Amino acid sequence: MTEAQIIEKIKHGLALSSELSDLEFKTARSNIPNDIWKSISAFANRRGGGLIVFGVSQELNAVVGCDCLDMMQRKLIEYFNDKMSFVLRPEYHVINFEGKTILAVEVPQCPKDYMPCWYKPVGLPNGAYIREGNTSRRITDSEFRTYIATSKEFQFDLSEAANTTRSNLSDIKILGLLKKRELEVKRGAESRFDEGLLQNLGILSKFDGEYKPTVAGYLVFAKDIPQERTPYERYVIRCVRYAGNNAASEIIDSADIKGTLDVQLDDSYKFILKNIRKTSIIVGTKRLEQFEYPEAAIRELIANAVIHRDYKIIETYTQIKVFSDRIEILNPGSLPPGVTVENIRDAQFSRNSIIAGRLRDLDYLEEYGRGIDIVLKKMAEWRLPSPLFRNLVNNFEVILLGRKYRKLNERQVKLIDTLLVKGKITVQDCQKILKGTPRATINKDLRDLKNIGVITPKGASVSVFYTLAF
Repeated sequence: MTEAQIIEKIKHGLALSSELSDLEFKTARSNIPNDIWKSISAFANRRGGGLIVFGVSQELNAVVGCDCLDMMQRKLIEYFNDKMSFVLRPEYHVINFEGKTILAVEVPQCPKDYMPCWYKPVGLPNGAYIREGNTSRRITDSEFRTYIATSKEFQFDLSEAANTTRSNLSDIKILGLLKKRELEVKRGAESRFDEGLLQNLGILSKFDGEYKPTVAGYLVFAKDIPQERTPYERYVIRCVRYAGNNAASEIIDSADIKGTLDVQLDDSYKFILKNIRKTSIIVGTKRLEQFEYPEAAIRELIANAVIHRDYKIIETYTQIKVFSDRIEILNPGSLPPGVTVENIRDAQFSRNSIIAGRLRDLDYLEEYGRGIDIVLKKMAEWRLPSPLFRNLVNNFEVILLGRKYRKLNERQVKLIDTLLVKGKITVQDCQKILKGTPRATINKDLRDLKNIGVITPKGASVSVFYTLAF
């Protein structure tokens, strides 16, 4: 916009004593509001973007001017470059209007493929706003689902698999898939499958006018080992068996699991079973051997790690750590938007829907959509505690506790869940978390957790606090 167009728009708003669908006033004489991200998000998610004018008071319907323009622009640049989900390039206009200096900022529309644009410190969906009339409001759950259904930000497995061509896919494996789906196999003169059909399955897509493998297509159907090609070197599942209950103990087995995703799933599963104990149980008149952890729960959690890994993160591995008293699975990428530790059992959202679909076709996800339910059910059948979940900034962790934790009560599990989030707790914190529980009961719960090696007390007696021992 030109300076004249901006002034005309401001005059129009002042004449109406109102902001507009593409115009917002901020008094902000010497600083920017802490919630300016709401306006940035709303305009970025609006067709055509919008204009934020600093130095005009909506309440007074008057121009009040701005001080500290340099500082204000530096803070705004930080928001646009670092704090929003998509880097936006606004236009800044310092304008003299009615004898006062104002700052007008043109917020561009976020590319449709990367909507919604949200405020990263708050996350999704609460950090995403849209414009409705002349006000900004948070997107609804329904609007959020509509956005992510078409957003490339959440369809990375459909993007182009870098440094690959159609020839890098295994026709034998693809044929197996098509037969399982009972699809007609059409071959051309070069014995290649119908590319339109493979596009419908998300295995191929057109990039620059040429059919090439998608990320999902290559990771599931590669004829070679993906991890031997850039940039897939760290799409590895790193498995380690420790002798003790912490990472400082001796490593007695380890493996970097490579290959296509189905191979990684199988080999990781075999590694865990090889490295956990078996015990004998009596069923009726028969003596049976049983693994320390339910096999079905282990397999589901590995499948979930493969499906929900954030494959945009190429700097680190999926990690499986088998300790003497537990199993930890740490996966790159925090929970998908809209999914929390609290609603993880009911949420139905996959970060990589094509990967999930093709692995289901290959019979690796027979109970697709019920994975967490199966884990909870099987752990209960084994009389083991429910799995612990920890949602971190760039990782998600699941912890399966072994038999030594069988006697944990609900209060103790609640304290462990809190420690996974907060990192430490005091007795006073426990009284708030376990409202109504006698102090003596809380002390006994903490003592028992300490004795079985779950928590560690730290600090002096007056200011003692507890952290997880693992």
